[in-house]
Amino acid sequence: MKTKFSKQVLPVAVFALAIASAFTSHAMNVRSKAATPIQGYIKLNPQGTSCEQRDMCSTDSNGFVCTVGLTAGGAQLFGKNSANQCVVPVFRP
Repeated sequence: MKTKFSKQVLPVAVFALAIASAFTSHAMNVRSKAATPIQGYIKLNPQGTSCEQRDMCSTDSNGFVCTVGLTAGGAQLFGKNSANQCVVPVFRP
């Protein structure tokens, strides 16, 4: 009787544990990516070739652009692209 019970319950328990672990590890990966701040820069010219370092921002789009002082009335901040130009939109952390 015990072996029959073990043969039926043990695979189900292992499967449930595997599913729970998969969801947990995925959520941790998403959270760790979202928590990575990047430097925000203010453009000193329209082309974005001259920039000044300001506040920390995020690349995760949450609907709120990153601004100087993280206030609604501040100037918009940008991240740098591979050509070192400040043209990449960044968002509030």
